[in-house]
Amino acid sequence: MIEKVFRPRRIKNGKLHVGRLYRGRYRLQPKDKLHDVPLHTSDKQVAEQRLRRIVIEAQRESEGLIAPKQQRDAAQRSLAAHVEEYIADRRSVGRDEKYVRELRRKLERLIDECSWRFVRQVTAESFCAWRAKQNKSAKTLNEYLNSICGLMKWLESRVGPNPLRFVQKVQTNGAHRLRRAFTEDELQRLISVSGNRGVVYRIAARTGLRRGELEQIEWRDVTLDGRQPFITARSSIAKNHKHARQPLTPDAADALRELRLVNTHQKGRAFAGLLPRMNQFRADLEAAGIPYIDAKGEYADFHSLRKTFGTMLTLAEVGQRTVMELMRHSDMRLTVKTYTDANMLPISAAIGLLSAFAARKQDSQIDSQKLVPIGPGVSAPVPLKTAPPILLSAGNETFSPSKSASVPKSPDGADGARCRVRTCDFLRVKQALYH
Repeated sequence: MIEKVFRPRRIKNGKLHVGRLYRGRYRLQPKDKLHDVPLHTSDKQVAEQRLRRIVIEAQRESEGLIAPKQQRDAAQRSLAAHVEEYIADRRSVGRDEKYVRELRRKLERLIDECSWRFVRQVTAESFCAWRAKQNKSAKTLNEYLNSICGLMKWLESRVGPNPLRFVQKVQTNGAHRLRRAFTEDELQRLISVSGNRGVVYRIAARTGLRRGELEQIEWRDVTLDGRQPFITARSSIAKNHKHARQPLTPDAADALRELRLVNTHQKGRAFAGLLPRMNQFRADLEAAGIPYIDAKGEYADFHSLRKTFGTMLTLAEVGQRTVMELMRHSDMRLTVKTYTDANMLPISAAIGLLSAFAARKQDSQIDSQKLVPIGPGVSAPVPLKTAPPILLSAGNETFSPSKSASVPKSPDGADGARCRVRTCDFLRVKQALYH
């Protein structure tokens, strides 16, 4: 092991200069890196004492008796300070501002209500005790767990393993709010009674754009010329941070053309002042005769317009891969299970298609071979019609190919030789058929 203190020396302009403050060098094992640390003192004995403490601390760290210095320093900082760094890091990686605001709000609430001041106070027991007192939905409680787990995982390199990594999420099966899609009749009624807000409802149901995306759509993102009008969802406003073009149906394009006659500013928000708050949306539902919660307990909120878009594509028999692309999903299961209203699927009609395959009473091969007492029946005689013989002509001769032709008199042959009988001249038949 190497352990010594020294004052730095250097030659400048031919003269030797010796530093005023001591530094220390140490190495625990022969293969270890040689460490050079400042001791911030001009007293040699003080410098030696400080270096001794540094070496003892390094030895304890190498043996696992104490945590690394970085972790010890992080443990001394307040949890609120770590949250500020975490939020800044989320912004630096491009997370949208709405997500960052919600993340900060959840973390600050947990710190306050769980009385967490330092990282060491964040435990699974304290979080579970807080969660047991909350009267929130399972989805909301899981979002709080995801928020604090994200922070503690980000801090693992500083403070060690996440203490909440084994905390289970709350089961959401049957506990989350079910959202339904609008029928085409309901959609048209909602559009007709909503006044200027109707264009927002129509665009949301025809493009699947989310409320937050519609709020930031500008007129420069709307292209109404050409064979296929479309709206551009810029990567900066899209939830998946990907640039996308959403084609427009003819009715949606016409509605946007009428709206642009009023607002022609190319950089202005296309739907400024038209996006309704929840109270206004529920009032529009009531005016259209649409229940906010139906008999099945399913809700009709603004996001139901996006579910309507996905469901209508499925009912139009669009391929599921295409539906997923138009919905801008990365998982087919989300498209099929969450954004397709199973209540509107043609289930009865699908069962009706099975009638073509319904089993019918037919005799099997064994049934057709059943023996009867009287044995096989005898077929009735079938009358045959006689037809004139077919005659072929070759040159000046006429003959029938079905009859044998023989010469009146065979030439004399030798004793024991067979008689020569010509049954048919095939060369003559061939000439008559093809010439």
